[in-house]
Amino acid sequence: MEQAKADAKAKAQKLIADAEREGRALLEQGKEKSAGTAANAMKEAEAAAAKRREEILARAAKDCEKLKADAGKRMDKAAQAILGRVVET
Repeated sequence: MEQAKADAKAKAQKLIADAEREGRALLEQGKEKSAGTAANAMKEAEAAAAKRREEILARAAKDCEKLKADAGKRMDKAAQAILGRVVET
């Protein structure tokens, strides 16, 4: 009877130790998988941000060119107005 109790206790301790070891292994696997998922999400976010940045820069360059063209058109009128004032004086 004592031997059976000792055997049962040893088996229970082994089962507990095995369960803890497997639990730690599963936890570690979960952490690794989570880290990999987070890294992939970060790469995707960085790629999306880089694409958006390029779109914004292209739009800004286009807007600048339009402003320059508009200013160039008004430059002739401004020069004529200045010349008109100089000639009048």
